[in-house]
Amino acid sequence: MTDWKDWIGRSTTSAAWLDPEQANRMAVTLDRAPTFKAGDALPPAWHWLYFHDIVQATSLGGDGHPALGVTMPPVPLPRRMWAGGDFTFHEPLPLGVTATRSSTIRSISEKHGRTGPLFFVTVDHDVEADGRPAVSEVQTIVYRELPTEPTLIGGPVAPTDAEFSETWQLDNTALFRYSALTFNGHRIHYDADYSRSVEGYPNLVIHGPLLATLLLDLAVHQERPLRAFRYKARSPLFLPDAFTVNGRREGQKTSLWAASLDGRLAMEAEAFGHEEAPQA
Repeated sequence: MTDWKDWIGRSTTSAAWLDPEQANRMAVTLDRAPTFKAGDALPPAWHWLYFHDIVQATSLGGDGHPALGVTMPPVPLPRRMWAGGDFTFHEPLPLGVTATRSSTIRSISEKHGRTGPLFFVTVDHDVEADGRPAVSEVQTIVYRELPTEPTLIGGPVAPTDAEFSETWQLDNTALFRYSALTFNGHRIHYDADYSRSVEGYPNLVIHGPLLATLLLDLAVHQERPLRAFRYKARSPLFLPDAFTVNGRREGQKTSLWAASLDGRLAMEAEAFGHEEAPQA
């Protein structure tokens, strides 16, 4: 097998037609009216609905993702988790056009945490439409060992000073729909037996990208300029528990977070206007 270090710098390019009906499927998954049509702007992070790894079933791993060494480097740890990332938004992506995404593996780093060895894989994605940059994304995935006993669910305490907040109560149908829309085969989101017996979770895990999308959605509905967004997963959320997405204004920046109802921080994020947008 090719050494995983050889994967640094590898690039791929894919194209996708931004079908308005795919956006409408996402809308109804969030219990909203399916009103998207060609020419409408795709909401932030909804490009995740379109650019997928097209991998044959025989090339999948036991967790439902493409096996290590197919689309991601063959690091020697099997348990995949979404760590975080950041976006720069250049222009809205219009529905009804063909967009392209170029992806490059920026770095692979090995670290040792309190639970054992970790591998962090950072991937740059650049999305454009009609030859114009639309979204620049940096995505970080962490790999770790599979647990030998049930995973202890802990995390920092979430802030309590939200200016605006929304409560979500998702179910396994919503998670199945989002998995299908994003072509995400990770079994922790739809196979409760696998999630419990192999990955040590108490139930189905709510997608990290879905939490990031809901935080972005909350920021957009404050009708503030949005130039950049960065987020970090802090602890997982599970069905059937409700959770909140929250935010507060800090100048042109909006601080955001997702939390369990008992106050555990699940994801933290920052959205920036034009003046304060950070460099990725």
